[in-house]
Amino acid sequence: MPSRQASASLNHTLVAMPSRDQTDRAEALLSLSIALIESAIDILKVNVTTDEQLCRDSLLMPGGTIGKHLRHVIETFRAFLLPLYPPKGSSSAEVLEINYDSIHPTARRPIARSVSSCLHALEEVRDELIHWGEACRSPTSSSISQSGNGKDVLRGEEVAGGVAGEVGVNRNGLAQAMEREVKVVAITPTRQQMGSTVGRELWYISLHAIHHFSMLRTIAVHEHGLELPVEFGTAPSTLLYRGLSWKPPTENKEVQVTVKSKL
Repeated sequence: MPSRQASASLNHTLVAMPSRDQTDRAEALLSLSIALIESAIDILKVNVTTDEQLCRDSLLMPGGTIGKHLRHVIETFRAFLLPLYPPKGSSSAEVLEINYDSIHPTARRPIARSVSSCLHALEEVRDELIHWGEACRSPTSSSISQSGNGKDVLRGEEVAGGVAGEVGVNRNGLAQAMEREVKVVAITPTRQQMGSTVGRELWYISLHAIHHFSMLRTIAVHEHGLELPVEFGTAPSTLLYRGLSWKPPTENKEVQVTVKSKL
């Protein structure tokens, strides 16, 4: 398991605003994505603790379950991470391809129905994010990443300064990796291909996770009668807008739902 980095709190009102430095922004983005996954891990350890809670069908969101929302988040992060670990022998100068529509059906069912399987999958995603960040910062890394202006940047050239005072750490490696160009593939059903960057896609899947956490929250609170942390399923911009004086409302629990017709 990779060494743990201090992750950002999901409640951005509790931390200082990051500087405009490119490296600091890259570190903040990776820390946020790790914190999001860790928040889901905490939910499974503290709040949603049984397989029945994980796979109980929702009446408020027909066809949905807590497990299905978590599985979708896991699969999205896996699709993002997969091309970041290319097979040996492939050129590091190649433009990476991210395909969010690529899934592995044989491995899907346990994640949405078993707390232990779901927890293990989330921990794997968290560890891979941490490992990727460490690899980008490594002074021995010599892979070539392409910046947003189309110029090739050799990771590992600038090792002075370090991260948080660490010696021998490529302070700019993560920021350069975030700027690497990628191709995003989508099936609509026609194959679509769009240009993006690693950093932009990490931000997208993080916001996408918050979106599904919000729906998960609705099921957990209003159908299961569970209590979840107030910041879970809330966008960082919303947390900043609320400020320190904001007080959470009392959430209504276990809403009675009458199903009149099937969707």
